[in-house]
Amino acid sequence: MRKNSDRRLKMFEEPEASLTITKTLGTKITTKEYGELIDFQSGCWAAIIGHNRREITDAIKENVDILMHTHQFFDTGHPTALIKKLEEAANLKSSYKGAFLSSGSEAVSLAVKLSEIITGRRMKLSLSISYHGATADLRLPRDQQLWTDLDVAQCLSCSKNIDCRECGNFSYIDFTHFASFVFEAGNSGGLVLCPPQKLIAYLAEEVRAAGGYVVANEVTTGFGRTGKWFGFQHYDYFNNSNTSPDFIALGKGLGNGYPISGLLVISGLASILEETGFRYVQSHIDDPLGCIIARSVIEIIKKEGLIDIGNETGNYLRGKLMEVYELVGGIKEIRGRGMMNIVVLEDNCSAKEVFKHLLEYGVFTGYSEAYNYIHLYPPLTLKTNEVDHLAESLQIILSERIVR
Repeated sequence: MRKNSDRRLKMFEEPEASLTITKTLGTKITTKEYGELIDFQSGCWAAIIGHNRREITDAIKENVDILMHTHQFFDTGHPTALIKKLEEAANLKSSYKGAFLSSGSEAVSLAVKLSEIITGRRMKLSLSISYHGATADLRLPRDQQLWTDLDVAQCLSCSKNIDCRECGNFSYIDFTHFASFVFEAGNSGGLVLCPPQKLIAYLAEEVRAAGGYVVANEVTTGFGRTGKWFGFQHYDYFNNSNTSPDFIALGKGLGNGYPISGLLVISGLASILEETGFRYVQSHIDDPLGCIIARSVIEIIKKEGLIDIGNETGNYLRGKLMEVYELVGGIKEIRGRGMMNIVVLEDNCSAKEVFKHLLEYGVFTGYSEAYNYIHLYPPLTLKTNEVDHLAESLQIILSERIVR
Protein backbone atom coordinates (compact mmCIF):
# COMPACT_ATOMS: atom_id res chain seq x y z
CA MET A 1 0.00 0.00 0.00
CA ARG A 2 1.16 3.55 -0.68
CA LYS A 3 2.48 5.42 2.33
CA ASN A 4 0.99 8.85 3.12
CA SER A 5 4.51 10.25 3.52
CA ASP A 6 5.42 9.29 -0.08
CA ARG A 7 5.62 12.57 -2.02
CA ARG A 8 6.57 11.07 -5.38
CA LEU A 9 4.39 11.81 -8.39
CA LYS A 10 3.25 8.32 -9.38
CA MET A 11 2.75 7.92 -13.11
CA PHE A 12 2.95 4.14 -13.09
CA GLU A 13 0.95 1.26 -11.68
CA GLU A 14 2.28 -0.32 -8.52
CA PRO A 15 1.57 -3.62 -6.78
CA GLU A 16 -0.53 -3.94 -3.65
CA ALA A 17 2.62 -4.44 -1.62
CA SER A 18 4.77 -1.98 0.28
CA LEU A 19 8.39 -2.05 -0.94
CA THR A 20 10.97 0.14 0.78
CA ILE A 21 14.50 -0.43 -0.45
CA THR A 22 17.45 0.24 1.86
CA LYS A 23 20.42 -1.32 0.08
CA THR A 24 21.53 -3.09 -3.10
CA LEU A 25 24.56 -5.27 -3.76
CA GLY A 26 25.25 -7.67 -6.61
CA THR A 27 22.03 -9.54 -7.41
CA LYS A 28 20.41 -8.65 -4.07
CA ILE A 29 18.02 -5.98 -2.84
CA THR A 30 17.48 -5.34 0.85
CA THR A 31 14.01 -4.14 1.84
CA LYS A 32 12.34 -3.19 5.12
CA GLU A 33 9.32 -5.38 4.47
CA TYR A 34 10.79 -8.58 3.00
CA GLY A 35 14.45 -8.49 3.94
CA GLU A 36 16.81 -9.63 1.18
CA LEU A 37 15.40 -10.27 -2.29
CA ILE A 38 17.05 -11.70 -5.40
CA ASP A 39 16.64 -9.04 -8.08
CA PHE A 40 15.31 -10.60 -11.28
CA GLN A 41 14.78 -7.13 -12.80
CA SER A 42 18.31 -5.65 -12.68
CA GLY A 43 16.89 -2.50 -11.12
CA CYS A 44 14.93 -1.07 -14.05
CA TRP A 45 16.53 -3.58 -16.48
CA ALA A 46 19.75 -1.56 -16.26
CA ALA A 47 22.10 -3.07 -13.63
CA ILE A 48 23.38 -5.59 -16.14
CA ILE A 49 26.50 -6.54 -14.13
CA GLY A 50 24.79 -6.36 -10.72
CA HIS A 51 24.26 -3.56 -8.25
CA ASN A 52 27.01 -1.46 -6.68
CA ARG A 53 29.97 -3.10 -8.35
CA ARG A 54 33.13 -2.08 -6.51
CA GLU A 55 34.95 -1.28 -9.76
CA ILE A 56 32.18 1.15 -10.73
CA THR A 57 31.96 2.86 -7.36
CA ASP A 58 35.76 3.15 -7.27
CA ALA A 59 35.74 4.78 -10.73
CA ILE A 60 33.13 7.27 -9.50
CA LYS A 61 35.10 8.06 -6.32
CA GLU A 62 38.35 8.51 -8.24
CA ASN A 63 36.89 10.88 -10.82
CA VAL A 64 33.98 12.74 -9.23
CA ASP A 65 36.32 15.30 -7.63
CA ILE A 66 38.32 15.71 -10.83
CA LEU A 67 36.04 15.75 -13.86
CA MET A 68 32.28 15.19 -13.71
CA HIS A 69 30.61 17.65 -16.10
CA THR A 70 31.80 20.17 -18.64
CA HIS A 71 30.74 22.41 -21.52
CA GLN A 72 30.45 20.75 -24.92
CA PHE A 73 33.26 22.88 -26.34
CA PHE A 74 35.81 20.94 -24.28
CA ASP A 75 37.30 17.65 -25.45
CA THR A 76 38.00 15.36 -22.50
CA GLY A 77 38.99 12.36 -24.59
CA HIS A 78 36.55 10.15 -22.69
CA PRO A 79 33.77 9.92 -25.34
CA THR A 80 36.25 8.88 -28.03
CA ALA A 81 37.83 6.30 -25.72
CA LEU A 82 34.37 4.89 -24.95
CA ILE A 83 33.44 4.53 -28.63
CA LYS A 84 36.70 2.73 -29.37
CA LYS A 85 36.16 0.39 -26.42
CA LEU A 86 32.60 -0.35 -27.58
CA GLU A 87 33.74 -1.13 -31.13
CA GLU A 88 36.46 -3.47 -29.89
CA ALA A 89 34.48 -5.26 -27.17
CA ALA A 90 31.37 -5.82 -29.30
CA ASN A 91 33.38 -6.59 -32.45
CA LEU A 92 31.38 -4.06 -34.46
CA LYS A 93 31.93 -4.53 -38.19
CA SER A 94 32.00 -0.80 -38.99
CA SER A 95 33.56 2.36 -37.58
CA TYR A 96 31.29 4.77 -35.70
CA LYS A 97 31.22 8.28 -34.32
CA GLY A 98 28.96 9.03 -31.39
CA ALA A 99 27.49 11.22 -28.68
CA PHE A 100 26.54 10.33 -25.13
CA LEU A 101 23.30 11.57 -23.61
CA SER A 102 21.08 10.97 -20.57
CA SER A 103 18.28 8.56 -21.49
CA GLY A 104 17.54 5.78 -23.93
CA SER A 105 14.45 7.52 -25.25
CA GLU A 106 16.56 10.56 -26.07
CA ALA A 107 19.07 8.42 -27.97
CA VAL A 108 16.38 6.78 -30.12
CA SER A 109 14.63 10.09 -30.68
CA LEU A 110 17.85 11.73 -31.85
CA ALA A 111 18.61 8.84 -34.22
CA VAL A 112 15.16 9.17 -35.77
CA LYS A 113 15.55 12.95 -36.12
CA LEU A 114 18.91 12.59 -37.83
CA SER A 115 17.47 10.11 -40.33
CA GLU A 116 14.77 12.65 -41.15
CA ILE A 117 17.30 15.43 -41.67
CA ILE A 118 19.48 13.42 -44.07
CA THR A 119 16.60 12.07 -46.16
CA GLY A 120 14.22 15.01 -45.99
CA ARG A 121 11.47 12.54 -45.11
CA ARG A 122 9.32 12.31 -41.98
CA MET A 123 7.81 8.82 -42.15
CA LYS A 124 9.43 5.99 -40.19
CA LEU A 125 8.91 2.24 -40.41
CA SER A 126 8.65 0.06 -37.31
CA LEU A 127 6.96 -3.08 -36.02
CA SER A 128 3.79 -2.77 -33.97
CA ILE A 129 5.41 -4.92 -31.25
CA SER A 130 8.38 -2.54 -30.84
CA TYR A 131 8.74 -0.13 -27.94
CA HIS A 132 11.06 2.78 -28.73
CA GLY A 133 10.72 5.26 -25.88
CA ALA A 134 8.64 7.46 -23.63
CA THR A 135 8.96 10.76 -25.51
CA ALA A 136 5.97 12.11 -27.46
CA ASP A 137 7.49 11.26 -30.85
CA LEU A 138 8.18 7.62 -29.91
CA ARG A 139 5.63 6.39 -27.40
CA LEU A 140 2.76 4.08 -28.23
CA PRO A 141 0.36 4.53 -29.90
CA ARG A 142 2.63 6.24 -32.42
CA ASP A 143 1.33 8.94 -34.76
CA GLN A 144 0.28 7.08 -37.90
CA GLN A 145 0.91 10.19 -39.99
CA LEU A 146 4.58 9.83 -39.09
CA TRP A 147 4.95 6.09 -38.48
CA THR A 148 4.00 2.90 -40.25
CA ASP A 149 3.80 0.17 -37.60
CA LEU A 150 3.60 -3.23 -39.25
CA ASP A 151 1.44 -5.90 -37.65
CA VAL A 152 3.83 -8.86 -37.73
CA ALA A 153 1.92 -11.25 -35.45
CA GLN A 154 1.61 -13.86 -38.21
CA CYS A 155 5.32 -13.48 -39.06
CA LEU A 156 6.53 -14.45 -35.58
CA SER A 157 5.66 -18.11 -36.12
CA CYS A 158 6.24 -18.19 -39.88
CA SER A 159 7.44 -21.58 -41.14
CA LYS A 160 7.17 -20.82 -44.86
CA ASN A 161 10.32 -21.66 -46.79
CA ILE A 162 9.99 -18.62 -49.02
CA ASP A 163 11.39 -15.10 -49.21
CA CYS A 164 9.30 -12.33 -47.64
CA ARG A 165 8.95 -10.76 -51.09
CA GLU A 166 7.26 -13.92 -52.34
CA CYS A 167 4.89 -13.95 -49.37
CA GLY A 168 3.56 -10.55 -50.37
CA ASN A 169 2.14 -9.54 -46.98
CA PHE A 170 3.84 -6.16 -47.20
CA SER A 171 3.87 -5.65 -50.95
CA TYR A 172 1.57 -2.65 -50.51
CA ILE A 173 4.29 -0.63 -48.80
CA ASP A 174 5.96 2.26 -50.65
CA PHE A 175 9.41 2.25 -49.04
CA THR A 176 10.38 5.58 -50.66
CA HIS A 177 8.41 7.36 -47.91
CA PHE A 178 10.65 6.23 -45.05
CA ALA A 179 13.52 8.07 -43.46
CA SER A 180 14.41 4.98 -41.45
CA PHE A 181 13.49 1.53 -40.27
CA VAL A 182 13.64 1.62 -36.46
CA PHE A 183 14.38 -1.92 -35.30
CA GLU A 184 14.19 -3.26 -31.74
CA ALA A 185 15.61 -6.77 -31.42
CA GLY A 186 12.99 -8.55 -29.37
CA ASN A 187 12.35 -6.75 -26.09
CA SER A 188 8.97 -5.53 -27.37
CA GLY A 189 8.20 -3.51 -24.25
CA GLY A 190 8.88 -6.58 -22.11
CA LEU A 191 6.89 -9.08 -24.21
CA VAL A 192 10.04 -10.78 -25.58
CA LEU A 193 8.80 -11.19 -29.14
CA CYS A 194 11.73 -11.76 -31.48
CA PRO A 195 10.97 -11.18 -35.18
CA PRO A 196 12.42 -13.68 -37.68
CA GLN A 197 15.71 -13.10 -39.50
CA LYS A 198 14.29 -13.01 -43.02
CA LEU A 199 11.66 -10.40 -42.15
CA ILE A 200 14.20 -7.99 -40.67
CA ALA A 201 16.61 -8.48 -43.57
CA TYR A 202 13.78 -7.85 -46.05
CA LEU A 203 12.60 -4.63 -44.38
CA ALA A 204 16.14 -3.29 -43.89
CA GLU A 205 17.08 -4.02 -47.49
CA GLU A 206 13.93 -2.40 -48.89
CA VAL A 207 14.27 0.75 -46.78
CA ARG A 208 17.93 1.14 -47.69
CA ALA A 209 17.32 0.48 -51.39
CA ALA A 210 14.81 3.35 -51.28
CA GLY A 211 17.32 5.73 -49.68
CA GLY A 212 16.44 5.30 -46.01
CA TYR A 213 18.48 4.14 -43.01
CA VAL A 214 18.39 1.54 -40.24
CA VAL A 215 18.21 2.53 -36.57
CA ALA A 216 19.04 -0.29 -34.16
CA ASN A 217 17.27 0.42 -30.87
CA GLU A 218 19.56 -1.36 -28.38
CA VAL A 219 18.51 0.54 -25.28
CA THR A 220 17.22 -2.61 -23.58
CA THR A 221 18.66 -5.36 -25.77
CA GLY A 222 22.28 -4.17 -25.60
CA PHE A 223 25.19 -5.20 -23.38
CA GLY A 224 24.52 -8.91 -23.22
CA ARG A 225 20.84 -8.87 -22.38
CA THR A 226 20.06 -11.15 -25.36
CA GLY A 227 23.15 -13.37 -25.11
CA LYS A 228 25.17 -11.24 -27.54
CA TRP A 229 26.65 -7.78 -27.10
CA PHE A 230 23.80 -6.30 -29.12
CA GLY A 231 20.45 -7.74 -30.11
CA PHE A 232 20.95 -6.92 -33.79
CA GLN A 233 23.90 -9.35 -33.82
CA HIS A 234 21.38 -12.23 -33.74
CA TYR A 235 20.49 -11.15 -37.30
CA ASP A 236 23.01 -12.30 -39.92
CA TYR A 237 22.12 -9.44 -42.22
CA PHE A 238 23.73 -6.87 -39.92
CA ASN A 239 26.96 -8.78 -39.25
CA ASN A 240 28.74 -7.35 -42.25
CA SER A 241 30.65 -4.10 -42.73
CA ASN A 242 28.44 -3.23 -45.71
CA THR A 243 25.15 -3.75 -43.87
CA SER A 244 25.89 -2.67 -40.27
CA PRO A 245 23.17 -0.53 -38.64
CA ASP A 246 23.47 3.13 -39.63
CA PHE A 247 22.52 4.24 -36.12
CA ILE A 248 22.79 2.35 -32.82
CA ALA A 249 20.90 3.78 -29.84
CA LEU A 250 22.24 2.75 -26.42
CA GLY A 251 21.00 3.01 -22.83
CA LYS A 252 20.30 1.07 -19.63
CA GLY A 253 23.20 -1.40 -19.42
CA LEU A 254 25.67 1.19 -20.74
CA GLY A 255 25.85 2.81 -17.30
CA ASN A 256 24.77 -0.19 -15.18
CA GLY A 257 22.20 2.07 -13.54
CA TYR A 258 24.06 5.36 -13.91
CA PRO A 259 22.02 7.63 -16.23
CA ILE A 260 23.97 7.62 -19.48
CA SER A 261 22.78 6.74 -22.98
CA GLY A 262 24.45 7.00 -26.34
CA LEU A 263 24.03 7.21 -30.07
CA LEU A 264 26.52 5.69 -32.50
CA VAL A 265 26.42 6.84 -36.13
CA ILE A 266 28.35 5.02 -38.84
CA SER A 267 31.38 7.19 -39.65
CA GLY A 268 30.61 8.01 -43.28
CA LEU A 269 27.08 9.02 -42.41
CA ALA A 270 28.31 11.06 -39.43
CA SER A 271 30.46 13.15 -41.76
CA ILE A 272 27.44 13.88 -43.96
CA LEU A 273 25.42 14.89 -40.90
CA GLU A 274 28.10 17.26 -39.67
CA GLU A 275 28.05 19.00 -43.05
CA THR A 276 24.30 19.69 -42.82
CA GLY A 277 24.81 22.25 -40.07
CA PHE A 278 22.30 20.54 -37.77
CA ARG A 279 22.94 21.40 -34.13
CA TYR A 280 21.96 19.39 -31.06
CA VAL A 281 23.17 20.14 -27.55
CA GLN A 282 21.77 19.29 -24.15
CA SER A 283 23.20 19.97 -20.73
CA HIS A 284 24.85 16.58 -20.20
CA ILE A 285 26.06 15.69 -23.67
CA ASP A 286 29.31 13.68 -23.45
CA ASP A 287 29.64 14.15 -19.69
CA PRO A 288 33.05 12.67 -18.83
CA LEU A 289 31.98 10.89 -15.63
CA GLY A 290 29.28 8.94 -17.44
CA CYS A 291 31.76 7.94 -20.15
CA ILE A 292 34.28 6.80 -17.51
CA ILE A 293 31.62 4.67 -15.79
CA ALA A 294 30.50 3.15 -19.10
CA ARG A 295 34.08 2.18 -19.95
CA SER A 296 34.33 0.44 -16.59
CA VAL A 297 31.10 -1.47 -17.30
CA ILE A 298 32.42 -2.66 -20.67
CA GLU A 299 35.77 -3.67 -19.14
CA ILE A 300 34.02 -5.79 -16.50
CA ILE A 301 31.74 -7.48 -19.03
CA LYS A 302 34.69 -8.32 -21.26
CA LYS A 303 37.12 -9.34 -18.49
CA GLU A 304 34.64 -11.68 -16.79
CA GLY A 305 33.13 -13.09 -19.99
CA LEU A 306 29.68 -12.08 -18.83
CA ILE A 307 28.05 -12.22 -22.28
CA ASP A 308 28.62 -15.97 -22.53
CA ILE A 309 27.95 -16.54 -18.83
CA GLY A 310 24.66 -14.66 -18.99
CA ASN A 311 23.61 -16.58 -22.09
CA GLU A 312 24.35 -19.92 -20.40
CA THR A 313 22.47 -18.88 -17.26
CA GLY A 314 19.53 -17.77 -19.40
CA ASN A 315 19.40 -21.22 -21.00
CA TYR A 316 19.56 -22.78 -17.55
CA LEU A 317 16.75 -20.50 -16.34
CA ARG A 318 14.42 -21.49 -19.17
CA GLY A 319 15.22 -25.15 -18.53
CA LYS A 320 14.27 -24.84 -14.85
CA LEU A 321 11.06 -23.01 -15.77
CA MET A 322 10.19 -25.84 -18.14
CA GLU A 323 10.68 -28.29 -15.28
CA VAL A 324 8.21 -26.28 -13.18
CA TYR A 325 5.69 -26.40 -16.02
CA GLU A 326 6.08 -30.16 -16.39
CA LEU A 327 5.70 -30.75 -12.65
CA VAL A 328 2.81 -28.48 -11.68
CA GLY A 329 1.55 -26.68 -14.80
CA GLY A 330 0.14 -23.18 -14.40
CA ILE A 331 2.36 -21.93 -17.24
CA LYS A 332 1.08 -21.21 -20.72
CA GLU A 333 4.33 -20.18 -22.41
CA ILE A 334 8.00 -19.49 -21.67
CA ARG A 335 9.66 -16.95 -23.95
CA GLY A 336 13.27 -15.90 -23.79
CA ARG A 337 16.59 -15.04 -25.33
CA GLY A 338 19.65 -14.74 -23.11
CA MET A 339 18.70 -12.92 -19.91
CA MET A 340 15.48 -11.53 -21.44
CA ASN A 341 12.63 -13.83 -20.33
CA ILE A 342 8.96 -13.97 -19.42
CA VAL A 343 6.68 -16.68 -18.04
CA VAL A 344 3.13 -16.37 -19.39
CA LEU A 345 0.76 -17.88 -16.82
CA GLU A 346 -2.43 -19.84 -17.36
CA ASP A 347 -5.60 -17.76 -17.19
CA ASN A 348 -6.55 -19.09 -13.75
CA CYS A 349 -3.24 -17.89 -12.25
CA SER A 350 -2.85 -14.20 -11.44
CA ALA A 351 0.53 -12.67 -12.28
CA LYS A 352 0.09 -10.00 -9.61
CA GLU A 353 -0.65 -12.59 -6.93
CA VAL A 354 2.28 -14.76 -8.03
CA PHE A 355 4.52 -11.66 -7.90
CA LYS A 356 3.40 -10.89 -4.34
CA HIS A 357 3.91 -14.47 -3.18
CA LEU A 358 7.39 -14.54 -4.73
CA LEU A 359 8.31 -11.57 -2.51
CA GLU A 360 7.56 -13.73 0.51
CA TYR A 361 10.02 -16.29 -0.85
CA GLY A 362 12.74 -13.64 -1.30
CA VAL A 363 12.37 -13.08 -5.04
CA PHE A 364 11.67 -9.81 -6.86
CA THR A 365 10.38 -10.03 -10.44
CA GLY A 366 8.34 -7.90 -12.79
CA TYR A 367 4.81 -8.74 -13.85
CA SER A 368 2.04 -7.66 -16.20
CA GLU A 369 -1.64 -7.89 -15.35
CA ALA A 370 -2.62 -7.07 -18.94
CA TYR A 371 -0.63 -9.99 -20.41
CA ASN A 372 -0.55 -12.11 -17.23
CA TYR A 373 3.16 -12.79 -17.21
CA ILE A 374 6.08 -12.81 -14.78
CA HIS A 375 9.02 -10.80 -16.08
CA LEU A 376 12.64 -11.95 -15.61
CA TYR A 377 15.50 -9.65 -16.74
CA PRO A 378 18.17 -10.47 -14.11
CA PRO A 379 21.82 -9.33 -14.11
CA LEU A 380 24.28 -11.35 -16.17
CA THR A 381 25.97 -12.23 -12.88
CA LEU A 382 22.98 -14.25 -11.63
CA LYS A 383 24.02 -17.59 -10.12
CA THR A 384 22.42 -20.95 -10.90
CA ASN A 385 21.52 -21.45 -7.23
CA GLU A 386 19.50 -18.22 -7.43
CA VAL A 387 17.73 -19.61 -10.49
CA ASP A 388 17.05 -22.80 -8.51
CA HIS A 389 15.51 -20.75 -5.70
CA LEU A 390 13.21 -18.93 -8.12
CA ALA A 391 12.12 -22.20 -9.72
CA GLU A 392 11.49 -23.94 -6.39
CA SER A 393 9.50 -20.95 -5.11
CA LEU A 394 7.46 -20.69 -8.31
CA GLN A 395 6.74 -24.42 -8.21
CA ILE A 396 5.31 -24.16 -4.69
CA ILE A 397 3.22 -21.11 -5.56
CA LEU A 398 1.82 -22.53 -8.79
CA SER A 399 1.07 -25.88 -7.15
CA GLU A 400 -1.27 -23.97 -4.85
CA ARG A 401 -2.91 -22.36 -7.91
CA ILE A 402 -3.01 -18.63 -7.23
CA VAL A 403 -6.46 -18.01 -8.64
CA ARG A 404 -7.66 -14.70 -10.00
